[in-house]
Amino acid sequence: MIRFLLIAISLLAFAPVFAADLKVEAIGALTKASISDAMKAAVEDKGWRVVGEDGKPIAELWLAKKVEATGKDVMGANFGSVPEGSFMGVIHFPANTSDYRGQATKAGFYTMRFALILENGAHLGVSPTRDFILLCPPDEDKDPKALPVAETIKLSMKAAGSGHPSPWSLLPASTKTGLPKVLKTEEGHVVLEAKVGGLEMGITLIGKTEG
Repeated sequence: MIRFLLIAISLLAFAPVFAADLKVEAIGALTKASISDAMKAAVEDKGWRVVGEDGKPIAELWLAKKVEATGKDVMGANFGSVPEGSFMGVIHFPANTSDYRGQATKAGFYTMRFALILENGAHLGVSPTRDFILLCPPDEDKDPKALPVAETIKLSMKAAGSGHPSPWSLLPASTKTGLPKVLKTEEGHVVLEAKVGGLEMGITLIGKTEG
């Protein structure tokens, strides 16, 4: 009997551990007290929780009901018709993480604003697209109206706690149907594909530029 138990224990010790698949699940309305009522009214009535392969939540998002588009295109951008500084929603990270630049991002709630990466030598080759979401501190970002670019960058620097904004890569969704969904790219990046104000987008939640 003792020999049987020892064999069983040894087999369990070397048994493979299978990780759960990435998944996205619906959650309730945004109720966080630090988020202004105007911001709460500007997002959808339900949010989305992205769960990692380890079964732990990566992020929770409440996406903007509406995103205004100018109809104009910007060279090198997938969503160039979206004015920079546009409100894109609210995100919550339950644990510390890092942005697309590799900067530390503290656990907590942030507002999300649209921005285009600058086309200059300092940003050459850092991303295949110019489209990004910048995180901003909700205690200073209370109105969903679009902000000037300079103000958006300034707020995002405060969220990052550095001299650089907190960028999160924004990609075109791979499909227009079956959204929202979460996937892992060939680079190992975790991307939530969803409709944001009627636009199909992929928000990179885990991933860092190699540029």
